[in-house]
Amino acid sequence: MIKPLSEVDEAFAWDEGEGDRTRDWWLAARRRYFGRQARREGLQFDDDILTVFERFEVVWPLDIADAY
Repeated sequence: MIKPLSEVDEAFAWDEGEGDRTRDWWLAARRRYFGRQARREGLQFDDDILTVFERFEVVWPLDIADAY
C-alpha cells in the first residue's frame, strides 16, 4: 500500500515491532531517519511523503511459518 507517511496506523507500527511498538514512536523514528536522508540529498522532508507500507508472510522455514 502506498500512502503518506503520516497515515501509518497503530496496527502497522505494532506489527513492525520496533521501539515501544506505538504509532507515535514509529512515526518519530521515521521522521528522524528520512529527515536525515533528505538533508544529505539537499531535499525538504514532510509527513506527506509517499511511503510504501508492506507486510510480509513467513513461509519458510515451515516449523515457524505456521506460528504466525
